[in-house]
Amino acid sequence: MSAADLGAGRWFPDEMPSPAANAETVGWWEAAAQHRLVVQRCSQCGATRHPPGPVCPVCRSLASEWAELPGTGRVYTYTIVRQAFLPALADVIPYVVAVVEPDGAGGTRMVTNVVDIDPEEVEIGMPVEVVWEDIGPELALPRFRPRTTGAGT
Repeated sequence: MSAADLGAGRWFPDEMPSPAANAETVGWWEAAAQHRLVVQRCSQCGATRHPPGPVCPVCRSLASEWAELPGTGRVYTYTIVRQAFLPALADVIPYVVAVVEPDGAGGTRMVTNVVDIDPEEVEIGMPVEVVWEDIGPELALPRFRPRTTGAGT
């Protein structure tokens, strides 16, 4: 099964478990639903963090804000999944689970998927850009694909 089989902007089947939001992550999920990639930034010292949390790990401040990112970055590391750990994934293996270091995120990294590429062609350091997988009207997940020509380096 391919993204085309799932529909435009879909890479994984509907049977996948949905992520849960909590008090610390709700702002991140709200931004994602609007197709905005953000990272939590400490209002006191400027340190960034992901996943979002209630306390800055650098200065211990409780004050934070959401900083919008440009949606580009690089693959920090990755693995190719070749076994369906959930029955719903049997038709989409192999797929890539990656750690992406988004540009402008202060070294913060995100666990995601690299899509729209043969998994064997993914490389550490590969420039990527965000694409959104709309799961429903209030839920979108950021995936990353190889950066297109002219999108910067």
